Amino acid sequence: MRAVGLYEFGEPDVLRVVDLPNPKAGPGEVRVRVHAAAVSPADTLLRAGVLAERFREVPGPYVPGMDIAGVVDEIGPETRTDLRVGESVMAMVMPLGIAAVGGYAEYRVLPAGWVVRAPRAPTTRTLPPCP
Repeated sequence: MRAVGLYEFGEPDVLRVVDLPNPKAGPGEVRVRVHAAAVSPADTLLRAGVLAERFREVPGPYVPGMDIAGVVDEIGPETRTDLRVGESVMAMVMPLGIAAVGGYAEYRVLPAGWVVRAPRAPTTRTLPPCP
């Protein structure tokens, strides 16, 4: 799968498209096909190297992205969830773990409890003209 990540910290030009193994959902997990990822202040701090000490023992690439929206495309075995494949979802991702993989990726595997249904779009209604 493709992701946007970095091997060295610095300005935005350190971000690169990288190839990573396609993740599979394990027990208790769901895989989300990411349609959108937000750029948060934490992502900027990660990229700039403010959190570099946390990654001293972790090889790159480091993939930022704490907030994602997408569609469930796989549910791991023995996963207890009411989510279904094909549902629109959103999640907060914590890319500070061993793998250092955040939401700037085509797919993200997460504990099922971290993933919630995305709100449906409100119905369209006509508002009265402004006075």
